[in-house]
Amino acid sequence: MGTENREGTMRRARGAAAARQRRRTARPPELRWRACAALAFAFALGPAVPRAAAENPGTTAAPILQFPIGARAFGMGSAFTGVASDVSSIYYNPAGLSTIDYRELSFMYLKGFEDQKLEHIAAVTPLPLAGLIEQGYASLAASALFSQNGTIEYNRLAPDGTLQSSESLDAGSDFVGTLAYAERIGNYEFRTRRDKEITVQHYAGVSGKYIASSLANGQYKAKAYAGDFGYLVKSPETGLSVGASLLNLGSKMKFLEEGDPLPMTARLGAAQRVELPDVLSMPANHALLFAADGVYLVHEEQWHVDFGMEYSAWRHYALRLGYRFHQDLVGLTFGFGAVWRQFGIDYAWGMTSALSDTHRFSLTWRFGRVSQPKREMKRKPFIESMPEREDLLDIEERRPEYLTPPQRPKAAPSEERRRAPGWIY
Repeated sequence: MGTENREGTMRRARGAAAARQRRRTARPPELRWRACAALAFAFALGPAVPRAAAENPGTTAAPILQFPIGARAFGMGSAFTGVASDVSSIYYNPAGLSTIDYRELSFMYLKGFEDQKLEHIAAVTPLPLAGLIEQGYASLAASALFSQNGTIEYNRLAPDGTLQSSESLDAGSDFVGTLAYAERIGNYEFRTRRDKEITVQHYAGVSGKYIASSLANGQYKAKAYAGDFGYLVKSPETGLSVGASLLNLGSKMKFLEEGDPLPMTARLGAAQRVELPDVLSMPANHALLFAADGVYLVHEEQWHVDFGMEYSAWRHYALRLGYRFHQDLVGLTFGFGAVWRQFGIDYAWGMTSALSDTHRFSLTWRFGRVSQPKREMKRKPFIESMPEREDLLDIEERRPEYLTPPQRPKAAPSEERRRAPGWIY
Protein backbone atom coordinates (compact mmCIF):
# COMPACT_ATOMS: atom_id res chain seq x y z
CA MET A 1 0.00 0.00 0.00
CA GLY A 2 2.83 2.36 0.90
CA THR A 3 4.58 1.48 -2.36
CA GLU A 4 1.47 2.38 -4.41
CA ASN A 5 1.15 5.74 -2.58
CA ARG A 6 4.79 6.56 -3.29
CA GLU A 7 4.39 5.66 -6.98
CA GLY A 8 1.22 7.76 -7.24
CA THR A 9 2.96 10.71 -5.64
CA MET A 10 5.88 10.40 -8.06
CA ARG A 11 3.49 10.20 -11.04
CA ARG A 12 1.67 13.35 -9.86
CA ALA A 13 4.99 15.16 -9.41
CA ARG A 14 6.17 14.16 -12.88
CA GLY A 15 2.82 15.28 -14.34
CA ALA A 16 3.04 18.67 -12.61
CA ALA A 17 6.59 19.15 -13.86
CA ALA A 18 5.53 18.28 -17.42
CA ALA A 19 2.62 20.71 -17.18
CA ARG A 20 4.93 23.50 -16.01
CA GLN A 21 7.27 22.71 -18.89
CA ARG A 22 4.38 22.91 -21.37
CA ARG A 23 3.25 26.23 -19.91
CA ARG A 24 6.76 27.65 -20.22
CA THR A 25 7.06 26.40 -23.81
CA ALA A 26 3.63 27.60 -24.98
CA ARG A 27 3.42 31.12 -23.60
CA PRO A 28 0.21 32.99 -24.35
CA PRO A 29 0.46 35.30 -27.37
CA GLU A 30 -0.49 38.30 -25.22
CA LEU A 31 2.56 37.86 -22.99
CA ARG A 32 4.82 37.40 -26.00
CA TRP A 33 3.35 40.57 -27.53
CA ARG A 34 4.07 42.58 -24.40
CA ALA A 35 7.59 41.24 -24.09
CA CYS A 36 8.40 41.88 -27.74
CA ALA A 37 6.85 45.35 -27.61
CA ALA A 38 8.85 46.27 -24.53
CA LEU A 39 12.07 45.01 -26.09
CA ALA A 40 11.31 46.77 -29.35
CA PHE A 41 10.62 50.03 -27.56
CA ALA A 42 13.88 49.81 -25.62
CA PHE A 43 15.87 48.84 -28.72
CA ALA A 44 14.33 51.42 -31.03
CA LEU A 45 14.31 54.37 -28.67
CA GLY A 46 17.34 53.49 -26.61
CA PRO A 47 19.88 55.01 -29.04
CA ALA A 48 17.78 58.17 -29.23
CA VAL A 49 18.01 58.89 -25.51
CA PRO A 50 20.98 60.99 -24.41
CA ARG A 51 23.55 59.06 -22.45
CA ALA A 52 22.89 61.30 -19.48
CA ALA A 53 19.44 59.74 -19.18
CA ALA A 54 20.55 56.23 -20.13
CA GLU A 55 22.17 55.59 -16.75
CA ASN A 56 18.69 55.31 -15.21
CA PRO A 57 16.71 53.40 -17.87
CA GLY A 58 12.95 53.73 -17.54
CA THR A 59 13.11 56.71 -15.19
CA THR A 60 11.34 59.06 -17.60
CA ALA A 61 9.07 58.70 -20.62
CA ALA A 62 8.85 60.50 -23.97
CA PRO A 63 12.54 60.62 -24.94
CA ILE A 64 11.46 62.67 -27.97
CA LEU A 65 11.33 65.68 -25.63
CA GLN A 66 15.11 65.46 -25.21
CA PHE A 67 15.95 65.74 -28.90
CA PRO A 68 17.81 68.97 -29.80
CA ILE A 69 15.58 70.88 -32.23
CA GLY A 70 16.79 73.31 -34.89
CA ALA A 71 19.86 72.95 -37.09
CA ARG A 72 21.24 76.33 -36.01
CA ALA A 73 20.94 75.54 -32.30
CA PHE A 74 22.35 72.03 -32.69
CA GLY A 75 25.32 73.36 -34.68
CA MET A 76 26.15 75.47 -31.62
CA GLY A 77 26.11 72.44 -29.33
CA SER A 78 22.48 73.14 -28.26
CA ALA A 79 23.71 76.13 -26.21
CA PHE A 80 20.68 78.21 -27.13
CA THR A 81 18.91 79.15 -23.89
CA GLY A 82 20.62 82.55 -23.74
CA VAL A 83 20.51 83.10 -27.53
CA ALA A 84 16.84 82.27 -28.25
CA SER A 85 16.57 84.46 -31.34
CA ASP A 86 14.59 82.33 -33.81
CA VAL A 87 11.53 80.09 -33.90
CA SER A 88 13.41 77.12 -32.36
CA SER A 89 13.29 79.09 -29.10
CA ILE A 90 9.96 77.35 -28.53
CA TYR A 91 12.00 74.28 -27.55
CA TYR A 92 14.83 75.90 -25.53
CA ASN A 93 13.39 79.10 -24.05
CA PRO A 94 9.91 80.31 -25.05
CA ALA A 95 10.69 83.83 -23.79
CA GLY A 96 12.96 84.37 -26.81
CA LEU A 97 9.94 84.34 -29.14
CA SER A 98 9.19 87.89 -28.03
CA THR A 99 12.41 89.19 -29.64
CA ILE A 100 11.46 88.06 -33.18
CA ASP A 101 10.27 90.91 -35.42
CA TYR A 102 9.44 88.80 -38.49
CA ARG A 103 6.84 86.16 -39.12
CA GLU A 104 8.75 82.89 -39.42
CA LEU A 105 7.91 79.45 -40.74
CA SER A 106 10.54 76.75 -40.22
CA PHE A 107 10.87 73.07 -41.10
CA MET A 108 13.54 70.68 -39.79
CA TYR A 109 14.41 67.13 -40.83
CA LEU A 110 16.63 64.75 -38.83
CA LYS A 111 18.11 61.47 -40.03
CA GLY A 112 19.07 59.57 -36.91
CA PHE A 113 20.24 56.09 -36.03
CA GLU A 114 19.45 53.46 -38.71
CA ASP A 115 15.88 54.15 -39.93
CA GLN A 116 14.86 56.69 -37.28
CA LYS A 117 13.41 59.93 -38.66
CA LEU A 118 12.21 63.13 -37.09
CA GLU A 119 10.36 66.12 -38.59
CA HIS A 120 9.65 69.44 -36.90
CA ILE A 121 7.57 72.35 -38.19
CA ALA A 122 7.09 75.61 -36.32
CA ALA A 123 5.68 79.09 -36.93
CA VAL A 124 5.81 82.36 -34.99
CA THR A 125 4.13 85.71 -35.52
CA PRO A 126 4.59 89.00 -33.65
CA LEU A 127 1.37 90.51 -32.33
CA PRO A 128 0.60 94.25 -32.45
CA LEU A 129 -0.69 94.08 -28.87
CA ALA A 130 0.33 95.69 -25.62
CA GLY A 131 0.41 92.34 -23.82
CA LEU A 132 -0.64 91.43 -20.30
CA ILE A 133 2.06 93.59 -18.69
CA GLU A 134 1.42 96.40 -21.22
CA GLN A 135 5.06 96.48 -22.35
CA GLY A 136 4.44 95.32 -25.93
CA TYR A 137 6.49 92.83 -27.98
CA ALA A 138 3.90 90.07 -27.74
CA SER A 139 4.39 86.95 -29.91
CA LEU A 140 2.46 83.75 -30.57
CA ALA A 141 4.03 80.50 -31.81
CA ALA A 142 3.02 76.91 -32.56
CA SER A 143 4.96 73.78 -33.48
CA ALA A 144 4.47 70.10 -34.29
CA LEU A 145 7.10 67.40 -33.78
CA PHE A 146 6.85 63.94 -35.37
CA SER A 147 9.15 60.95 -34.99
CA GLN A 148 9.25 57.48 -36.53
CA ASN A 149 11.33 54.91 -34.67
CA GLY A 150 11.73 52.38 -37.46
CA THR A 151 10.47 48.80 -37.70
CA ILE A 152 11.09 45.51 -35.89
CA GLU A 153 10.71 41.88 -36.85
CA TYR A 154 8.09 40.02 -34.77
CA ASN A 155 8.48 36.24 -34.69
CA ARG A 156 5.79 33.85 -33.42
CA LEU A 157 7.00 30.58 -31.93
CA ALA A 158 5.17 27.28 -31.89
CA PRO A 159 4.74 25.37 -28.60
CA ASP A 160 7.73 23.22 -29.49
CA GLY A 161 9.94 26.30 -29.97
CA THR A 162 10.00 26.32 -33.78
CA LEU A 163 9.31 29.46 -35.85
CA GLN A 164 5.62 29.67 -36.67
CA SER A 165 5.40 33.03 -38.50
CA SER A 166 7.24 36.33 -38.89
CA GLU A 167 6.11 39.87 -39.71
CA SER A 168 7.44 43.43 -39.68
CA LEU A 169 5.91 45.87 -37.17
CA ASP A 170 6.19 49.58 -36.59
CA ALA A 171 8.43 50.01 -33.55
CA GLY A 172 6.72 53.19 -32.44
CA SER A 173 5.94 56.81 -33.20
CA ASP A 174 5.62 60.04 -31.22
CA PHE A 175 3.89 63.37 -31.64
CA VAL A 176 4.36 66.61 -29.70
CA GLY A 177 2.16 69.66 -30.31
CA THR A 178 3.13 72.98 -28.71
CA LEU A 179 1.48 76.39 -28.41
CA ALA A 180 3.52 79.25 -26.89
CA TYR A 181 3.08 82.91 -25.97
CA ALA A 182 5.73 85.48 -24.99
CA GLU A 183 5.93 89.21 -24.29
CA ARG A 184 8.20 91.86 -22.85
CA ILE A 185 7.77 92.40 -19.12
CA GLY A 186 10.21 95.24 -18.50
CA ASN A 187 12.45 97.82 -20.17
CA TYR A 188 14.93 99.80 -18.10
CA GLU A 189 17.53 102.41 -19.06
CA PHE A 190 20.45 103.66 -17.02
CA ARG A 191 23.80 105.36 -17.52
CA THR A 192 27.20 104.02 -16.64
CA ARG A 193 30.05 105.91 -15.03
CA ARG A 194 31.36 106.75 -18.49
CA ASP A 195 28.02 108.39 -19.30
CA LYS A 196 27.01 105.55 -21.66
CA GLU A 197 23.33 104.72 -21.89
CA ILE A 198 22.47 101.02 -21.52
CA THR A 199 19.08 99.38 -22.01
CA VAL A 200 18.08 96.17 -20.22
CA GLN A 201 15.06 94.35 -21.66
CA HIS A 202 13.20 91.56 -19.85
CA TYR A 203 11.05 88.92 -21.58
CA ALA A 204 8.90 86.04 -20.35
CA GLY A 205 7.25 83.16 -22.16
CA VAL A 206 5.04 80.15 -21.48
CA SER A 207 3.99 77.17 -23.59
CA GLY A 208 1.68 74.15 -23.39
CA LYS A 209 2.41 70.72 -24.87
CA TYR A 210 0.42 67.68 -25.88
CA ILE A 211 2.47 64.47 -26.12
CA ALA A 212 1.21 61.23 -27.71
CA SER A 213 3.15 57.99 -28.19
CA SER A 214 2.30 54.58 -29.66
CA LEU A 215 4.08 51.20 -29.78
CA ALA A 216 3.81 48.00 -31.83
CA ASN A 217 1.53 49.17 -34.65
CA GLY A 218 -0.50 51.28 -32.26
CA GLN A 219 -1.44 48.45 -29.88
CA TYR A 220 -0.06 50.39 -26.92
CA LYS A 221 -0.77 54.11 -26.64
CA ALA A 222 -0.15 56.81 -24.08
CA LYS A 223 -0.56 60.58 -23.84
CA ALA A 224 0.45 63.38 -21.50
CA TYR A 225 0.27 67.16 -21.06
CA ALA A 226 3.12 69.46 -20.09
CA GLY A 227 4.10 73.11 -19.83
CA ASP A 228 7.26 75.21 -20.24
CA PHE A 229 8.32 78.49 -18.64
CA GLY A 230 11.09 80.78 -19.85
CA TYR A 231 12.79 84.06 -18.96
CA LEU A 232 15.25 86.15 -20.99
CA VAL A 233 17.12 89.39 -20.30
CA LYS A 234 19.04 91.21 -23.05
CA SER A 235 21.16 94.32 -23.37
CA PRO A 236 21.45 95.41 -27.04
CA GLU A 237 24.26 97.88 -26.34
CA THR A 238 26.54 95.34 -24.68
CA GLY A 239 25.47 92.28 -26.72
CA LEU A 240 24.95 90.25 -23.53
CA SER A 241 21.91 88.06 -22.91
CA VAL A 242 21.01 85.60 -20.14
CA GLY A 243 18.16 83.08 -20.18
CA ALA A 244 16.58 80.43 -17.96
CA SER A 245 13.82 77.91 -18.59
CA LEU A 246 12.02 75.05 -16.90
CA LEU A 247 10.72 72.51 -19.40
CA ASN A 248 8.37 69.50 -19.49
CA LEU A 249 6.41 70.03 -16.30
CA GLY A 250 3.39 67.78 -16.63
CA SER A 251 1.56 64.52 -16.14
CA LYS A 252 2.88 60.97 -16.44
CA MET A 253 2.69 58.70 -19.48
CA LYS A 254 1.00 55.35 -18.84
CA PHE A 255 1.16 52.52 -21.41
CA LEU A 256 -0.03 49.63 -19.24
CA GLU A 257 -0.46 50.05 -15.49
CA GLU A 258 2.30 52.23 -14.05
CA GLY A 259 3.14 55.64 -15.49
CA ASP A 260 6.51 57.30 -15.98
CA PRO A 261 7.17 61.03 -15.53
CA LEU A 262 8.23 63.31 -18.34
CA PRO A 263 11.89 64.40 -18.55
CA MET A 264 11.66 67.62 -16.55
CA THR A 265 14.63 69.81 -17.51
CA ALA A 266 16.10 73.02 -16.07
CA ARG A 267 18.26 75.16 -18.35
CA LEU A 268 20.42 78.20 -17.63
CA GLY A 269 22.40 79.91 -20.37
CA ALA A 270 24.27 83.06 -21.37
CA ALA A 271 25.41 84.50 -24.70
CA GLN A 272 27.77 87.29 -25.74
CA ARG A 273 27.83 88.89 -29.18
CA VAL A 274 31.02 90.65 -30.28
CA GLU A 275 31.08 92.90 -33.35
CA LEU A 276 34.32 92.58 -35.33
CA PRO A 277 36.14 95.54 -36.93
CA ASP A 278 36.88 96.02 -40.62
CA VAL A 279 39.09 93.34 -42.13
CA LEU A 280 40.81 93.74 -45.52
CA SER A 281 38.65 96.70 -46.47
CA MET A 282 35.47 94.68 -45.91
CA PRO A 283 32.50 96.31 -44.15
CA ALA A 284 32.16 95.74 -40.43
CA ASN A 285 29.30 93.25 -40.73
CA HIS A 286 31.19 90.42 -39.06
CA ALA A 287 30.34 89.19 -35.58
CA LEU A 288 31.11 86.35 -33.17
CA LEU A 289 28.49 84.86 -30.88
CA PHE A 290 29.60 82.83 -27.85
CA ALA A 291 27.07 80.79 -25.86
CA ALA A 292 27.08 78.38 -22.91
CA ASP A 293 24.29 76.37 -21.29
CA GLY A 294 23.98 74.34 -18.13
CA VAL A 295 21.31 71.61 -18.34
CA TYR A 296 19.97 69.61 -15.38
CA LEU A 297 17.67 66.58 -15.73
CA VAL A 298 15.54 66.68 -12.61
CA HIS A 299 14.29 63.07 -12.35
CA GLU A 300 17.55 61.54 -13.55
CA GLU A 301 19.50 63.87 -11.22
CA GLN A 302 22.12 64.40 -13.92
CA TRP A 303 23.54 67.38 -15.74
CA HIS A 304 25.61 68.37 -18.73
CA VAL A 305 27.17 71.53 -20.14
CA ASP A 306 26.91 72.81 -23.70
CA PHE A 307 29.22 75.30 -25.42
CA GLY A 308 28.86 76.86 -28.84
CA MET A 309 29.93 79.70 -31.09
CA GLU A 310 28.76 81.26 -34.33
CA TYR A 311 30.65 83.42 -36.82
CA SER A 312 28.39 85.51 -39.07
CA ALA A 313 29.49 87.51 -42.12
CA TRP A 314 27.49 90.20 -43.91
CA ARG A 315 24.39 88.92 -42.10
CA HIS A 316 23.99 86.30 -44.83
CA TYR A 317 26.45 83.52 -43.96
CA ALA A 318 27.29 81.74 -40.73
CA LEU A 319 29.65 79.03 -39.45
CA ARG A 320 28.93 77.25 -36.18
CA LEU A 321 30.82 74.97 -33.80
CA GLY A 322 29.75 73.36 -30.54
CA TYR A 323 30.60 70.77 -27.93
CA ARG A 324 28.55 68.99 -25.25
CA PHE A 325 30.36 68.04 -22.06
CA HIS A 326 29.36 65.41 -19.51
CA GLN A 327 30.99 62.46 -17.84
CA ASP A 328 29.08 60.08 -20.15
CA LEU A 329 27.86 62.49 -22.85
CA VAL A 330 30.46 63.99 -25.16
CA GLY A 331 29.77 65.26 -28.61
CA LEU A 332 31.17 67.57 -31.27
CA THR A 333 28.78 69.52 -33.48
CA PHE A 334 29.35 71.59 -36.58
CA GLY A 335 27.06 73.57 -38.86
CA PHE A 336 26.64 76.40 -41.31
CA GLY A 337 23.83 78.56 -42.64
CA ALA A 338 23.00 80.96 -45.45
CA VAL A 339 20.28 83.55 -46.05
CA TRP A 340 18.95 84.52 -49.46
CA ARG A 341 16.29 87.23 -49.46
CA GLN A 342 13.48 85.89 -47.26
CA PHE A 343 14.74 82.30 -47.07
CA GLY A 344 17.33 80.73 -44.85
CA ILE A 345 18.84 77.25 -44.87
CA ASP A 346 20.86 75.65 -42.07
CA TYR A 347 22.73 72.39 -41.76
CA ALA A 348 24.21 70.74 -38.67
CA TRP A 349 26.24 67.59 -38.15
CA GLY A 350 26.78 65.96 -34.79
CA MET A 351 29.00 63.14 -33.55
CA THR A 352 27.59 61.88 -30.26
CA SER A 353 27.95 58.71 -28.27
CA ALA A 354 24.19 58.19 -28.32
CA LEU A 355 23.31 58.65 -31.98
CA SER A 356 26.67 58.07 -33.69
CA ASP A 357 26.58 60.86 -36.29
CA THR A 358 23.40 62.76 -37.15
CA HIS A 359 22.45 65.23 -39.87
CA ARG A 360 19.94 68.04 -39.44
CA PHE A 361 18.50 70.32 -42.12
CA SER A 362 16.36 73.39 -41.46
CA LEU A 363 14.56 75.63 -43.93
CA THR A 364 13.18 78.97 -42.70
CA TRP A 365 10.94 81.52 -44.41
CA ARG A 366 10.87 85.02 -42.91
CA PHE A 367 8.23 87.44 -44.10
CA GLY A 368 5.96 90.24 -42.91
CA ARG A 369 8.19 92.28 -40.62
CA VAL A 370 6.29 94.09 -37.86
CA SER A 371 7.58 97.61 -37.27
CA GLN A 372 8.95 98.65 -33.91
CA PRO A 373 6.20 101.23 -33.19
CA LYS A 374 3.60 98.49 -33.53
CA ARG A 375 5.62 96.13 -31.37
CA GLU A 376 5.94 98.80 -28.67
CA MET A 377 2.24 99.51 -28.78
CA LYS A 378 1.02 100.73 -25.42
CA ARG A 379 -2.48 100.24 -24.12
CA LYS A 380 -4.61 103.38 -24.32
CA PRO A 381 -5.45 104.97 -20.95
CA PHE A 382 -8.78 103.99 -19.50
CA ILE A 383 -11.29 106.84 -18.94
CA GLU A 384 -13.28 106.10 -15.83
CA SER A 385 -16.20 108.50 -16.54
CA MET A 386 -17.28 111.09 -19.09
CA PRO A 387 -17.54 114.77 -18.08
CA GLU A 388 -20.96 116.06 -17.10
CA ARG A 389 -23.11 117.72 -19.77
CA GLU A 390 -23.02 121.04 -17.95
CA ASP A 391 -19.23 120.97 -17.99
CA LEU A 392 -19.20 120.29 -21.72
CA LEU A 393 -21.58 123.21 -22.39
CA ASP A 394 -19.44 125.49 -20.25
CA ILE A 395 -16.37 124.48 -22.26
CA GLU A 396 -18.16 125.12 -25.56
CA GLU A 397 -19.36 128.61 -24.49
CA ARG A 398 -15.90 129.76 -23.54
CA ARG A 399 -14.29 132.12 -25.97
CA PRO A 400 -10.60 131.97 -26.60
CA GLU A 401 -8.61 134.90 -25.28
CA TYR A 402 -6.08 136.23 -27.73
CA LEU A 403 -2.86 137.71 -26.49
CA THR A 404 -1.29 140.51 -28.50
CA PRO A 405 2.17 139.45 -29.50
CA PRO A 406 4.95 141.66 -28.15
CA GLN A 407 6.22 144.19 -30.67
CA ARG A 408 9.88 144.24 -31.44
CA PRO A 409 11.47 147.66 -30.78
CA LYS A 410 12.81 149.44 -33.81
CA ALA A 411 16.54 149.65 -34.06
CA ALA A 412 18.06 153.14 -33.98
CA PRO A 413 19.77 154.25 -37.24
CA SER A 414 23.52 154.06 -37.30
CA GLU A 415 25.77 157.14 -37.18
CA GLU A 416 26.84 156.84 -40.82
CA ARG A 417 23.25 156.61 -41.98
CA ARG A 418 22.39 159.81 -40.15
CA ARG A 419 25.17 161.72 -41.91
CA ALA A 420 24.19 160.50 -45.42
CA PRO A 421 22.24 163.01 -47.53
CA GLY A 422 18.57 162.39 -48.17
CA TRP A 423 18.89 162.55 -51.97
CA ILE A 424 21.72 161.20 -54.05
CA TYR A 425 21.90 162.03 -57.78
